[in-house]
Amino acid sequence: MYEAHHSLRFKIFIHIALHPKEYSDAEFQQQHGISRATYFRIKSLLLNEISAEIKDNITRSEAYTRYYIYNVIYYFSYLDFVGDSFEKKELTASINYIIMTLKLSPTNLQRKQHLYFVVVNYWRSKNGHKMSANDEKFFITFKKTPPIRKCLNHLNKFWANSEIGAVRISNSVLTFLISIEELNVNMLQSLQDYDLVNELTQRQIALIEQVLGENFAQLNLLSLTDKLLKVNAKMLVPFYLDTSYNDMKNWDFYEDSYLSIARLAKQLLQCRANFKSVRPMGENEATQLYYSYLFTIFSEIPTTAFSDQVRIAVDFSQGIKYTDYIKKKLLEMALLNIQIDKFVNPRTDIYLTNNFDPTFKNYQIVWDHPPLTKEMVDLRELIVKVKNAKYKGADEKN
Repeated sequence: MYEAHHSLRFKIFIHIALHPKEYSDAEFQQQHGISRATYFRIKSLLLNEISAEIKDNITRSEAYTRYYIYNVIYYFSYLDFVGDSFEKKELTASINYIIMTLKLSPTNLQRKQHLYFVVVNYWRSKNGHKMSANDEKFFITFKKTPPIRKCLNHLNKFWANSEIGAVRISNSVLTFLISIEELNVNMLQSLQDYDLVNELTQRQIALIEQVLGENFAQLNLLSLTDKLLKVNAKMLVPFYLDTSYNDMKNWDFYEDSYLSIARLAKQLLQCRANFKSVRPMGENEATQLYYSYLFTIFSEIPTTAFSDQVRIAVDFSQGIKYTDYIKKKLLEMALLNIQIDKFVNPRTDIYLTNNFDPTFKNYQIVWDHPPLTKEMVDLRELIVKVKNAKYKGADEKN
């Protein structure tokens, strides 16, 4: 990040996008000691690196342009040009008013996202880049509920020069809050197309119930539904620029280690892809949604609800304290859906001991010393192997 903040290319991008110092091109070149030719060569390279689709949207929409600039400066955590100015304090006060009015509970990172997004909107407006009727197709449509009317009135008073300007800024902010999954579920019901979001979510809940069967009863259904509603509301955002998981396009790790969870995430993703009345997904959005569904499953569905549980018995002659120590070590692998059996029994999949038992017919691991990292890695690989065999066996029966 240090390199980006001090990069001439990045400084030229900020100058082009926001003009925070209000320099002309000539003044910027003089300030940074570069020639006119160097400035325009780097500017041309920057523009050439933007995809044709994004360029087209930037040309057509000021709202899209603002969201794109926000994504860039937030990714690089760059807000040095604002400082502790009076303007920053005024913008922070507006953000806090909206937080209280919409009853948000932002995390530290979400507060940072608020500030970055609002600063971009402020500087673009200050430099004369106004949103127009053409931008409205880039916003989600909301019903004018009392909290939203309060936000409109505040923005009309402090930010916008007209009521329609306040409506556009308000819709832009609300669309942004949807994109970062921050609006609470009660506020989601203010969406004009909330019924679509709810319909998709209910289809996915039915799919999960079908997959889990009687184990569906283990879920906190309200919490799971709320998480899915927040993820699915993003399908109403007319454009998609989230790059949270762009470096994680290879899904093999989860496919190998958590097969049942990864497959369910793919099923939820396919349910979204097949859903009517929403824009199609691109490859990038599919990646973002896959991980959103995957981590929702990890956090909301107990591993015990899946049929690939691996049962492990632990018994060492060093005594109860040592055996309990090994059991505690196994808890580090709880996400792999393991159950520790009190005694060895016919349903035990893996037996950990320091004395080989020739009568035990399933997998047996003998440790004659406390397990080192390599032994724990080997055990993990065996657990994954048994899990995946169980999942595939159950899948073939169905």
